[in-house]
Amino acid sequence: MNFKESIFVLYDLGVSLPALSKLYREASEEQVKEVLSGDFLGVHFSLGAFSDEDIELLSSKESIDKSKKYIDSLLKEFSIKEIHYFFYYDKEYPETLKTISSPPFVIFTKGNLSVLEDRFVCSIVGTRNPTKETLKQIEQAVNEMVSAGLVIASGLALGTDIHAHRSTLKSKGETVAVLPSPIDDITPKSHIKDANDILDNGGLLISEYYKSGAFFRKANYVDRNRIISGLSNAVLIAECSEKSGTMHTARFAYKQNKPLYCFDNESTGVQKILKSNTAKIYTSISDLGI
Repeated sequence: MNFKESIFVLYDLGVSLPALSKLYREASEEQVKEVLSGDFLGVHFSLGAFSDEDIELLSSKESIDKSKKYIDSLLKEFSIKEIHYFFYYDKEYPETLKTISSPPFVIFTKGNLSVLEDRFVCSIVGTRNPTKETLKQIEQAVNEMVSAGLVIASGLALGTDIHAHRSTLKSKGETVAVLPSPIDDITPKSHIKDANDILDNGGLLISEYYKSGAFFRKANYVDRNRIISGLSNAVLIAECSEKSGTMHTARFAYKQNKPLYCFDNESTGVQKILKSNTAKIYTSISDLGI
């Protein structure tokens, strides 16, 4: 295993993020191999990398061998499926994502990663049950944005998200889908074709997850939303209720200092956001100041 693969094994094992960060920045490939072989004390004394919990994990050869076997098999699948992974310190890791609070230590991607390079990314998110008027507004906004060369990001969810993706493809644009599940386990299943369409049209799929099934948590949706706003230069809330998951995205955008916009409608979430003076009403692309 090379250096990067070894770090992935340690990540899968559950070694703490501070320790992984220190190893990535300061350890040699030989030192990381020593850690995986169970000879971690020399590295620990040299770098002071590990917590008591880390040392307990690294003391189990059985656990290390299990993670080695799993990651080796996983990376073979990734190679076939053209899925790539990047750690926070890799040059390919999106710069906009590095600046947020609690950025993912590792991201998994499939498709055209260059859409995040020197491009203005606007995320469009909202309710799973948008009105016909909101759907029309999304189509109009997306068409104008695509014509100006913007990239549209969303979460591939039902309603607003998928309409934003499909509208982008209809306008011959590029779109980024941030998933609450692994890239090779699209959620929801009904949008597998849309995910493939995004890839076929120069777009990108991105996730911080690589384990399916029992590892899936409802909290993944909330965590996913911080990445949607984190990748974006601006966030547009189409329509949402006051208690919807979209409100998490709005809060993440505010905390990340991302410009926040809303369509002007009577949905309770939009009204609450506008009354808080944290967002502006979106009418046209000129509102984005680009």
